[in-house]
Amino acid sequence: MSTTMSITLLICMSVLLNPCCKGFEGPCKPSNKPFGDNICKNGVIANITNRYHTINTDDIEEAIKYGFHSIEFYIDDIESKKLNTTDVQIKIGSPTHGQLIESQLSEDGYLAYWNAEVITHSSFFMCSSRINGIECAKKVSKIKLDNSSLGDVCLSDNYNRAGCNGMNLKYRSLDGYCNNLKHFYLGRATMPYTRLLFPAYLDGVYRVTQKLPNPRILRNELVVDEDSPDPLKTMVMAYWTIFIRHDLSHTVISSMRKTKVPVKCCNDEERELSPRDTYDLCMQIRIPDNDTFFSNSMHRCMNYVRSVPAVRPDCTFGPKDQMNQATHYLDGSMIYGTSAKHTWSLRSKTGGQLLSDEGCVHKTKGNPLQPQYMPLEDIDYNKCQYGTGTCYRSGDDRVNGLPQLTVMHTLWMREHNRLAKTLSYLNPHWDDDRIFQEARKIVIASIQHITYAEWLPTLLGKDYTMRNGLQLLTDGYSNAYNESADPSVSNSFATAILPFANSMLSDTISLYLENRAVYGSLSLKEHYNRPTNLLMNYMDLLVRGLSTQNTQKVDMLFTQTITNYLYSVHPNNLFGMDIVSLDIQRSRDHGIPSYTEYRKFCGLKGIESLQDLSQTMVPGSVDRLLKLYKTWNDIDLLIGALFEKHVDDAMVGPTMRCIVREQFVRTRIADRYFYDLPDVFNKDQLREIRKVSLARIFCDNSNNVTKMQKQAFLKPSVTDLQLCKSQIIPNINLNHWAEMVD
Repeated sequence: MSTTMSITLLICMSVLLNPCCKGFEGPCKPSNKPFGDNICKNGVIANITNRYHTINTDDIEEAIKYGFHSIEFYIDDIESKKLNTTDVQIKIGSPTHGQLIESQLSEDGYLAYWNAEVITHSSFFMCSSRINGIECAKKVSKIKLDNSSLGDVCLSDNYNRAGCNGMNLKYRSLDGYCNNLKHFYLGRATMPYTRLLFPAYLDGVYRVTQKLPNPRILRNELVVDEDSPDPLKTMVMAYWTIFIRHDLSHTVISSMRKTKVPVKCCNDEERELSPRDTYDLCMQIRIPDNDTFFSNSMHRCMNYVRSVPAVRPDCTFGPKDQMNQATHYLDGSMIYGTSAKHTWSLRSKTGGQLLSDEGCVHKTKGNPLQPQYMPLEDIDYNKCQYGTGTCYRSGDDRVNGLPQLTVMHTLWMREHNRLAKTLSYLNPHWDDDRIFQEARKIVIASIQHITYAEWLPTLLGKDYTMRNGLQLLTDGYSNAYNESADPSVSNSFATAILPFANSMLSDTISLYLENRAVYGSLSLKEHYNRPTNLLMNYMDLLVRGLSTQNTQKVDMLFTQTITNYLYSVHPNNLFGMDIVSLDIQRSRDHGIPSYTEYRKFCGLKGIESLQDLSQTMVPGSVDRLLKLYKTWNDIDLLIGALFEKHVDDAMVGPTMRCIVREQFVRTRIADRYFYDLPDVFNKDQLREIRKVSLARIFCDNSNNVTKMQKQAFLKPSVTDLQLCKSQIIPNINLNHWAEMVD
């Protein structure tokens, strides 16, 4: 058969094509699969609109040429001309620099970025002449790359059957590779987020509608800066959410494709660039002239660069899917990094320890009793908003953004080293790597246990977690692992749901003494990306603050510290960015469907009338929403989920609870190394892991905190505080890790 002959693109319907359809042996997707039926691997590539419509291989190759040429044209004709324009260079220390620190693409991700851009533009070309771009995109997403000149882009990585040979599979890999031995690419760092629903792009592929309300106007009209403390929960609810969010997801922004120079979408005066200087990667947020905060300044533009795409795991064309630079597993990647090179740079190379530093206060070289901090970042000046040596180095570049998040990283670095020291003593025959891997394994298990045993029941409600596949066993091994389950973090969860943690933050960082009397307070606004002095002077006061200060409720009340001053630079702190506007814009950039679509996905009552909406939303919100959105079917998922009435004893509404539950069920059952599975720990070790609590982590790794409540996520009374040395807050017995040797 000639390569130019038409390849009929037929729907693999059992009635017509059962004999030829062997199906794609891919991982299971969520129950509402957006991509239709399995596709034929032999002979038929996919279907486009109906059984009479055809696309031939020449059409596909023409689309691929367009994809390559459009990127090359952009590099040669546009990027090179703009590179030397001083007005589009990011200023070190600016809020835009702070934004870049949190979302910079790693070296490992650049090749995947380039390939995904070509595939996206090729897919756009295939659907550009179709009347219904969305329907076309759904069908194009079934066209596999292996029958085209782009075949090697994906297949060599994802379907190389020798991919796991030679690897030490006793311990999980750093990038998530080979966790699943059948589909070893699943969950790997730089793989795309998965979709619960088909993306809502204007053209079906990557273009974003301009008909929705301006994100900054939504913030001004819907967000209120008021204190709304949760009477029962502590501030660590917010920071644990952010901590594991960084473990599971890391969305990164696009850069210039050839030079890798960061893109800036506003000029130095924070006004929009001229059309000739504006990149196709820009989706800057326009600040209205009558803005409640910025109207007295020149600021009329907020920087937003579109997120980096990734090659789809099933090796197909289709809509843009965004890259997750973290692994998709709950595996401590924010502590250890996601590549061998990165992890190696964090290790001391002796005794299985992570690098640490004594800081600058009363430093006594080699004093084992001196509190340890993470090493200062002294290699890449771009990672410190205030310059080299003013921030810490960890497994995740977002470590320095919020001081109490930095505290959390410090505690877990210390926990790793505490474990490594004891394991080394118990097993003097172990080498550095064995000690490191065993300590890392216990740390990951501890994070998993705290998340499922403490955090999820507090967030979603204890009864709900018990009834919906999130309850842990208290004895014996689990058989929950499912090789066919997909661990991939969903785009909606990472992009539009996890940002709920931002509403729980407060500008006030309260400092507490041992008796839990307030010692004083600090302002979050003055400490973005500058944690070093705080930790060395206030470490224990901050730890007690995490476990004592009330967290804010999950709602539409946000401190202006993060809606007007985000990434602002002390001491001026005149203007910053707006986290709500950025999160809304990111959701649209990622093609996240509307709030009402996710209610349908979750099997909740549909919104078909004003009365339905009023029964679902908190009082007073409906009129404000419909003043801004033309219809309730336009409401952004993030906005709708935050305005929902909370249910039962949960901290969130039903839509948010559904999406969180969907993710954490898969995060557990799709992880071959999840801590309570057979062959991960022996029975004695597993019994010890089940004793782990966040309270014990605070006790063991603070400088000198001597009292803690047993449940760190819950507000303590005076009688709840227990001595850290008591077994009311149990510690694990590492003697069960001692190996007998001849």
